[in-house]
Amino acid sequence: MAGHRIEGDLSAVKEIQSVGGDTVKKCYQCATCSSVCPLAPDEAPFPRKQMLLAQWGFREKLLSDPSVWLCHQCGDCTKYCPRNARPGDVLASLRIMVTKELLPFKFLNTFFNNLWGLPILILIAFAYIMLFTLFTFKGTPNFFDATSFPYNDEIHYKIGFMKLPARVVMIDLVFLSLAAFVIVLMANAVGKLWRTYLDYYKVPQAYRYGVGTILANYFIPALKEILDHSRFEKCGANSWRATPHKMLLFGFIILFITTGTVFILADFLGMHTPWNPFTHPVKWLGYIGGILLLYGVIGLITGRNRAELENSLKTSYSDSFLLWLILLVGITGFAIVVFRTVPVLYNLTGVAYLVHLITVFLLFLSVPYSKFSHLVFRTTAVTFDYYYKDVLKKMGS
Repeated sequence: MAGHRIEGDLSAVKEIQSVGGDTVKKCYQCATCSSVCPLAPDEAPFPRKQMLLAQWGFREKLLSDPSVWLCHQCGDCTKYCPRNARPGDVLASLRIMVTKELLPFKFLNTFFNNLWGLPILILIAFAYIMLFTLFTFKGTPNFFDATSFPYNDEIHYKIGFMKLPARVVMIDLVFLSLAAFVIVLMANAVGKLWRTYLDYYKVPQAYRYGVGTILANYFIPALKEILDHSRFEKCGANSWRATPHKMLLFGFIILFITTGTVFILADFLGMHTPWNPFTHPVKWLGYIGGILLLYGVIGLITGRNRAELENSLKTSYSDSFLLWLILLVGITGFAIVVFRTVPVLYNLTGVAYLVHLITVFLLFLSVPYSKFSHLVFRTTAVTFDYYYKDVLKKMGS
């Protein structure tokens, strides 16, 4: 009886190698990675299975596998791999491929994952911000005069019952439109990813629950796990990552709450900034979030540099880009406060403000197109992991 011939996809293998998984062909399936990985379930040889599929270029199977997102690239598998095949790096490259596959405007993905794309991204951010700045400030403000930009008290806009200064209208136009763009993209991508998982694992229609059931029964436990960093803390080779990563996450959460509070107080209640930097409670909430963010990102940068010297972790351009961008967001945010409160530096506030807006814009835009996407896609994968295990349990009962 003739056997079935397995045909690999060489182009898929080359794609994996081109986005960071250049060591994939070194793997000779010894299963050391699955033995040492603290996240590998008993019923699945993770990440050995993914390494085998990657070597053969089974693109569809890899892009349909939620396990790709369950890897935290902790370095345990790399530390003990006898061939230095670096399974964690290969899975990181697969996550880049999944992100690119799920989203439109793929040129943005290319810009975010290549150094030569950085100047283009900065120009995009600057042009978009300047478009609304010219409109709301009725011309080009003087960025070296803080009373011209951002604290121009002469130009106001009456919108319903609200009277908003130019800087508030400008920020609203820039970031509400950008947030809407990102939310629509990510919602569509998550829906596509979830349907891919359902079809790939052939989940019966009777067990394909609605959004409300998924959120209540599976998303909440997944969110709790992510906030606790319970999987993260199981990793051994680079266990130092858990604390700064958790601090960074909580820094983002606090800054998100701060931004939402400022939006409500300024836009709807007329309590416009700038507020007293020393006495206003919302400012102090922002300071706490900013300090946690800086502590986390600096810890990750220094720790990664140390881990690279020990060959337990590889830092790709996408890793570096996101970390240094977050660092710049934190530094420029605090620079605005310093420049505004030190008289001799006051007129540099506008420059710091503009640079901060550009970095925040790029951070928002990076959510779909950079490593930042793991915030959403890993959460989706962990949620599906809880859901599918429950489905299997119910089907077996």
